[in-house]
Amino acid sequence: MFNNYAHKDANMKETKKFMEIRAKYSIDAKEKNNTYKLLIFTCYGGCATGVAASRACIRIWEENPDDVKIGCLPAVIVPWKFKEIMKNSKKRILIDACNVQCGKKLFEREGMSVDSYLELTSLLGIKKEKKLPLKNLEEKVYKIIREEVNALLSKVC
Repeated sequence: MFNNYAHKDANMKETKKFMEIRAKYSIDAKEKNNTYKLLIFTCYGGCATGVAASRACIRIWEENPDDVKIGCLPAVIVPWKFKEIMKNSKKRILIDACNVQCGKKLFEREGMSVDSYLELTSLLGIKKEKKLPLKNLEEKVYKIIREEVNALLSKVC
């Protein structure tokens, strides 16, 4: 037979555990108001430059947590999310991994403006490769993105 009191006790323990986890990982005031100096949108595509870009963007976010955030590229098609992105970001950068330019086409279709655009295969003078990146490619991609991020951040008040 099911014991209602045991069930309530388990739920209370789960709620207490949830609250402890929530407190431990609480969002600071900066994240609560969701205003960022720079939102980075990147292609996480299944190619060497896409993987390198995603790793570079995460690294840059970790280095600049108060100023930079990675935005969700597909979210620009959601009307309320589009408005939120436009309202809560002072600058935006879009990074496409290859010359197919999926991100650029999506942003153009949705009317999302950016302050900087990078297409990595053209900048690097390489072809799209459907494999994981080598460390030297990761470092080159990181340096390209970091340089552009620093330039944009220097222009934000």
